[in-house]
This record gives sequence, structure tokens and C-alpha cells, in this order.
Amino acid sequence: MSEQDIQMVSVSVPDVATKQLKARYKDGKKVFTLSSNWLALFNIDGSKRVVEESLGAGKGIRVRNVTDEEIANGVKTKKVYSRTYTRRSANPINDSARRKELQLEITSKKTINESLGEDCEYVHITFRENEVLFIPMEKAKYELLQSLKGEEKINTLVALTGGVDCAVLEESGFRVDTVVEYRPQEKRDKTDYTEMTSVSALVNSQPRVLCNEDIYTLNADRLASMVEGNPITCGHFSIQCDDFSNVKNNKQKADSVDDMSSTIDMFIPVLNIIDAIKMPVVVIENVPNFMNSMANDIFTLQLRRRGFKVHQDIFNAKDHGGYTTRKRMYMVATTLDAEFTFPAAIANPAQKVWEDIIEPNLSEIMKHDVTDNKVIKDAFTTGRVRAIEQGKQFAPTLLKAQGQDTKDAVIVSHEGRAYRLPVAVQKLLNGIPDGFDLNWAPIDKAAQIIGQSICCSLHHRIMQSVKNHILAAANTIKSPVEVVKAVTSELAVKVESTRKKVASASVGDNQQAFSF
Repeated sequence: MSEQDIQMVSVSVPDVATKQLKARYKDGKKVFTLSSNWLALFNIDGSKRVVEESLGAGKGIRVRNVTDEEIANGVKTKKVYSRTYTRRSANPINDSARRKELQLEITSKKTINESLGEDCEYVHITFRENEVLFIPMEKAKYELLQSLKGEEKINTLVALTGGVDCAVLEESGFRVDTVVEYRPQEKRDKTDYTEMTSVSALVNSQPRVLCNEDIYTLNADRLASMVEGNPITCGHFSIQCDDFSNVKNNKQKADSVDDMSSTIDMFIPVLNIIDAIKMPVVVIENVPNFMNSMANDIFTLQLRRRGFKVHQDIFNAKDHGGYTTRKRMYMVATTLDAEFTFPAAIANPAQKVWEDIIEPNLSEIMKHDVTDNKVIKDAFTTGRVRAIEQGKQFAPTLLKAQGQDTKDAVIVSHEGRAYRLPVAVQKLLNGIPDGFDLNWAPIDKAAQIIGQSICCSLHHRIMQSVKNHILAAANTIKSPVEVVKAVTSELAVKVESTRKKVASASVGDNQQAFSF
């Protein structure tokens, strides 16, 4: 394989990452099999054998890289297994353009029963450099203490993210300290994509803590222990919008309630996180229909019962420097004693989608002709076509299914032909920063991340208003130099510099090289 065939991806390596793992049964025997991108990130990569240690009865198991001294003394070790797949797939963090899957297995019945418990079916996984902890779910207890010295940015927990909002937050004066992200498997998925959006967050931001866990099963108190000592000022939650969107019909919404795939109740685990972390400011973004739902009524009532003042409105991206007509509901709930106002719409927006984005990229767009695609023909016939045409000032809203060439996909219509939007053009339409890297992802999944993301220009303006609100509150307490400390704790928080490791493409410099 030539070097030209290998695409390298650089990712930020957090200090700690977590997952939840369910036991599987092999020939009637319980085993815990961990297959994850995060193994390579934390140097459990098969280059060394590992040692399996009990943390005590019912307290869990530690797996770590063996030392040279232990090897010399003949300590019992085990192997990190790997399998290689020849086709391109969802896991970008590997050592060649082929997919290399790393696996750790806990198979000893005695070890499992003594260290995890005979009834243990789920374990909480913690990744740190050179080690992995398997902790029984009901007994996992941690204290991950790290503070930031001289940090001028506002500590933020971001949950339910594809990574785009993380990138915008870090450009807007916020520091993404903690990410809670897990992509549920969808019916059409042929492989495990549960780490896909978490990879996007790590490639495009540098969280200190990553929880790659389903928000419905996440233990909020455990999460609070991870951020303890590094107070969170702002919580940012993009609650799943499918069940509030017009794209899903009423029968589909009812069916999702029956099969428990519905997310209309996702505000409940969000409340659990708010209660555990006790951040003073909460930002929610969703589709406009959320604002008119019973879920919104209950959620806002619960926030008010907790002492939050709730500000809520619907915004159109085109009125805030965006190139699409994407509408979004934003909620800002705050306990801080300072005025909060949303940004006003920009009068007479000057942006023109055809002249600014489509025309400069037309030669590339015209390489993706879908005129004769049956779905596109049907879209024109039924009147469902969503096209960008010459002379249009704004584009229709990109949707989550943009990469699947559905009738609702946005296309370019030019001189009687129809063209699919390249990923690079999709990014431009949503105002996603040039440096936001999606080259590692399959094209349809990259389009999915973009389609369900935000309009970055609108989001930036909203978050600037949030930042101004936090600074105003802080200035009533302490000097601007101590803003973050003032709004996150009544006590002065001693903070120290954080070390961030960034994986690169140079193995020769003792750094990690990942490719997809």
C-alpha cells in the first residue's frame, strides 16, 4: 500500500475517556470484549502485552501495559488482539488505510466473579494513558481532579454533539472541558457507529473528559465526580430533534414511543446532569417545534423550579449571517444575576448563496450529476425538490439525511441538470469553519454530521450573548481577570495548566499515527 493511499487523521487525546460495556456470552460463558478506537489513543495498541489486575472483590479490573522489569521477571501477561478489515469503515483511528480493530477481552470466570461480581452484566470503562479500568456499573467511583490555571475561556460541558458546536464554542470564548456524546445505532447501520460523533468531537476540539455513553444510561453523579475541581459554568445540550421535526410523520413518532426509540423525554436525563453538575447557565438548541411541545413546557417548568430564569426564542439563520433558511429554537436558562438578551436580527442581510458559495464551486459541484437519479426525478415530479438555483439569496436547510440522496436532500439545479452537494459545499452552507475536519469520515456520515449540526454564524452570535451575560454577572462579583473563577464557584478556584496531547502522523517521533 502506497503512502498516497493512507489518509492520516489528527485527533486530540483527552486525559480520560469512558464507555459502558455489556457482557456477551460465548458458548454459555460470560466474557467482556472491549473493541474501541480509544484503545489506540491511550497506548493500548498491541505493541506491548498487558497485565490484568484485580482492584479487589467487587471493585473491578485494571488492564495496563506491562513494564520491561515485569517482563524480565516473568510476570503473567495477556495479548491485545487485533483483526484487520480490508474495506473502509467507521473506525478511522488505526495504523493503515485498512481498518485495524483492537480488542481486549476479560474471559476468566474466576476473575470476573471475584472482581466484577457474579451478577455483573455491565461495566463502566475508563481509559487513561497505558491503562483501562473495568468497573462494575453500580460500584464505579472516581475522582478526576484537574484545574486550569490562567484560563480565560469559560468552562463548558457539551452534550449531544456532532462536534460542530464544540468548534464554534471554542472560537467564541468557551473551553470545551467535557463532552458527553454517543451515537445510537440506527436500523440501517451495518457496523458499529457509536463512536463516530465522538471521534468528530476529538478531531475538532480538545475536551479534558469524554463520556462516550448513552445519555439515558449515563450516571450523572459519576460524571460530576469527573469534573469536580474544575467547575463547569455553561452546559450546552443539543437535545435530539427527530421527534419534534416535521420530517418524521405522526405514525413514525408514535411507533418510536412504542419501541422506545423516541427521544421526546431526553430532557429528563439532561435535567439529571444539570442537577449533578450544578452549572449556572444552560443552553439548549432544537427545532422550532420543540418550543410548542409539552416536553418544552415541562422542561422549562422544571428549570424554573430550580431557580433558573428561562429565555427562549426561534431564530432564522439567514437573519444572522447564515446562507440557509435553517430555523432553530434556542433556550438560555440562567441563575446568574445579570441581564440576558438574545442577538437582534441583522437588517437587510447581504449574503447571496449563489454568488458567494455555489458559483465559485460550480465546477466541483457539476462532477456530481444526479439528474437521472430516480429519487431526484420523483422529487421534481412531486414538488418536493429542494434546490439552490441561480439568483437565490439563500439555500434550503440541510437535513440529517442529506448524504442518503433522499427526496428532501438539497441539490443544485443549473441549466436543466441536478447536482449533489459535495461535503465541502455543505460545510460552507452551514458556515462551518475551514479547519473543521471531516475528511476521515465516510461521505454519508460526514453529511449526517453537517445536516444535523447548527448554522455556525447564528450559533456564534447566540453564544456571544451568553458570554456577555456571564461576564456581566462576573463583573458584579470580582474583577474581569477572575471571571471564570467568580461565576463557577463562591470560592477562589486554584487552577493549573492542562496538558493536551495531540495525536499526529509521525510514528518516528514517538507520536501516534492514525489513518482512515
